[in-house]
Amino acid sequence: MLSAPATLRLRARFRLALAQTRRLLSEGAAPHTDADRLQIEAEIAQGARISGGYFALLFCSCGIAALGLLQSSAAVVIGAMLISPLMGPIMGMGMGVARLDARAFERAAVALALGAAVSVAASALIVWASPLKDVTPEILARTRPTLLDLVVAILSGIVGAYVLITKRPGVVAGVAIATALMPPLAVVGYGLATGAWNMAGGAFLLFLTNVVAILGAVFAVARRYGFQPVVRGRRRWEEMALVATLLLLSLPLAVSLRDIVVEARETARVRGAIEAAFEPGEQHITDLQVRAGGAGVEQVRAVVVTGRFQARAEQQVAETLGGGPDVQIEQVLTADGLPRADPSGGALANRALATSRPLRTTPEQKLRDMLTGVGVVEAIRAQEAGRLSAAVRLNRPATLDDYAALEAAAQRFLPEVDLELTPPFLDLPVIAFDEGRSSLDAAAERRLALIAWAFARWNIQGAEVVGSASPGPRGPRPRDFRVAEARAQAVADRLEALGVRDIEIRSETPAVSPQDPSALWFAAVRPLGLPAASDAAETTAADEVAP
Repeated sequence: MLSAPATLRLRARFRLALAQTRRLLSEGAAPHTDADRLQIEAEIAQGARISGGYFALLFCSCGIAALGLLQSSAAVVIGAMLISPLMGPIMGMGMGVARLDARAFERAAVALALGAAVSVAASALIVWASPLKDVTPEILARTRPTLLDLVVAILSGIVGAYVLITKRPGVVAGVAIATALMPPLAVVGYGLATGAWNMAGGAFLLFLTNVVAILGAVFAVARRYGFQPVVRGRRRWEEMALVATLLLLSLPLAVSLRDIVVEARETARVRGAIEAAFEPGEQHITDLQVRAGGAGVEQVRAVVVTGRFQARAEQQVAETLGGGPDVQIEQVLTADGLPRADPSGGALANRALATSRPLRTTPEQKLRDMLTGVGVVEAIRAQEAGRLSAAVRLNRPATLDDYAALEAAAQRFLPEVDLELTPPFLDLPVIAFDEGRSSLDAAAERRLALIAWAFARWNIQGAEVVGSASPGPRGPRPRDFRVAEARAQAVADRLEALGVRDIEIRSETPAVSPQDPSALWFAAVRPLGLPAASDAAETTAADEVAP
């Protein structure tokens, strides 16, 4: 806590800095007379006029922007921003609002609308004729407004109006780059040409948000420098039309602000849920994408660098968020004890940097490098072209969930092959039921899918399913046997649908109920036979990949 004298000194310094800022904005080439203001107003009106040169610049600017977006070249996109003339009509609209000049506002608005239409048409034509139509990061960055986009638009409008009014052209190029009006229109054309309507709508909303934010900033700066409403005979309907137009243009800004607030709140909530799903200090979120709607979080895509796999991370995050969002978390393991050369999360690259041998290139070698420090690779076999099988054992105690998650992560790391990781023989999870029920819930479905996955990796074709039920106070009842048998049958039917063919069914109901009756509300799956030794441990010199 600051002392009272220190607080007073801090307030005095703040007031002095604020006064100096106001004096700086007022000095120099700022207009001091009505003649100066009329000259500046005429220059702004000239920049908002429709002409052949205006449309030529628009076509070239949007063409360059479209090509830069398709190539994902930031330098080319910046070049398109520099030659874009769209800032002129927006300045004219802002000055029209400051002066309450409906005619000037109308002329500038028509120029902006025609310019936007020409830009979108030019972009759509170029994208349609181009062989490159892939969605690039530069395109994705302009498909929806964010809080940073809104702040940049407001600050750019303030600086742009200040530059024109005070006649300080030294920062005009920076203002043109910061406003970024042309790239969103180019993305609108891209969306129309490729049929990506959501992308086109989001980019157009970003454009309108920028327009309204810049317009409001220009209005504020113009009023700050003495541009007052014109004094002349005006029709009442002109003023009403101007107000209605402003309200209509403000709707996209209101929608954007609402979405920005919702997205920021939900992103923070998702980040907290992901951090809670991992051990403290063992995770680093390198990429997080959240899509939120009116009902809350709808989709989560994240990349997490961690020292330990959490098999239930996605399920735990979905349960924490509620509402059943689509959650996909890619977990990248770091090798224990190896230094991280890049704190941003390049775990696999860091492992390669920490070892003295060069990074290998074949899928088999890349898989070994990935699993080094995580577990033991007991055997790797290239079964056929494009397929790879490996027997692995994690260094720490693990469940089938851990091995399934490991296979999913390794498959994302090696998309060029179909990968199968064979875990060691482990206990199978039991399938729990509610009291007196024999239907499978979502958790039971996931466990059965995990069991079927393990059977496929172990080359087991058959299973014994034992259904259990707790007896009544006086011993087993007929309905208890029926419930136990129904549970076994439900599990068997699901396993058969998942590819397990040879299934035997049995039911059990003890004579005396245990202290906790729920301990018998389950069905157990047991493998029938084990794969032949030659199948489980076959590693010949021809197909074994040397470490």
